[in-house]
Amino acid sequence: MSKYVNVDDLREVPISDFLARLGHHPVRRSGKELFYHSMLRETRQDTPSLTVWDEGGKWLDRGGPNVTGIQGGGIVQLGLAYWPQLSFVEVLNKIKETCDMQVAMIPAYKPVQLATEQEQKGYAFELVRTQPIGRKFVLTKYLEERGVLDVAHGHLHEIYYRNRLDNENKNTFYAIGWKNDQAGWEFTNAKGFKSSIGKKGISVVPGNPDHAVLFEGYMDYLSWLKVNRPDPAPTAIVLNSIVQLKNAIERVKNVPIVDVYFDNDDPGRNCAQRLIEAIPHAKDRSGVYGAYKDYNDMLRAVLNEQEIQHQRAGPGR
Repeated sequence: MSKYVNVDDLREVPISDFLARLGHHPVRRSGKELFYHSMLRETRQDTPSLTVWDEGGKWLDRGGPNVTGIQGGGIVQLGLAYWPQLSFVEVLNKIKETCDMQVAMIPAYKPVQLATEQEQKGYAFELVRTQPIGRKFVLTKYLEERGVLDVAHGHLHEIYYRNRLDNENKNTFYAIGWKNDQAGWEFTNAKGFKSSIGKKGISVVPGNPDHAVLFEGYMDYLSWLKVNRPDPAPTAIVLNSIVQLKNAIERVKNVPIVDVYFDNDDPGRNCAQRLIEAIPHAKDRSGVYGAYKDYNDMLRAVLNEQEIQHQRAGPGR
């Protein structure tokens, strides 16, 4: 990842273009204002609260800030609010990567039509079909690179979906998906774009009811599962988004043993602190991967080192 991104270049990107490449489209337009359902918070689907002014390169979420405390600004502030788990430099690179993504090469800035009442009540993405992992090469390669392919069967699916609000682009996209407790699908594609089909929620993997382990992301949970191979397995809770922390706390507040494996960054540490304040007997286990941002980063580093050592040993050793 490059450490150098020209922020001025990013500011030249229309915010509506950036959001379209992330799969978010306005539901109506009034003059120079574009109105969106907020993608930064859990919101009702009948009142668009986020307004974009492309001409000035600004946006404002009238419903209030999310966990980052950011309520408006330019494209950089939008990226910081959209990816609260990333550092400033990582967000800049993420914006650049998103705007360069070929998978989202759609006419992102186009005349906006008023969404129908049915569309406003629904969600942006609709599921086309699912199939077991291992069928789509790009997705299989992605799981291999994350180091979790061998433990992903039974947990993850390949999902195929469309953007139901974009009447001009009927392409089917593909991603790795998993269910949440709201009967929706959480997903990530091979380029790191994350979203959901249906209502967002936490993901729960049933196990020992007296022991819970919590993670921010599903890849971290699978990494922990690969390293530990617990028997019996505890109940696992994956936030999918740190805005789901309150729901996770409710789920585990009466569990006797609670282990927390959140990210080693400011949002992750803040979430761990809030959870432990609510559940004093919970234990912050992030020190296990203290030199890394999260469990998956540590796993990939270990696997990479093992591969280097194998190559140095040479064939037949």
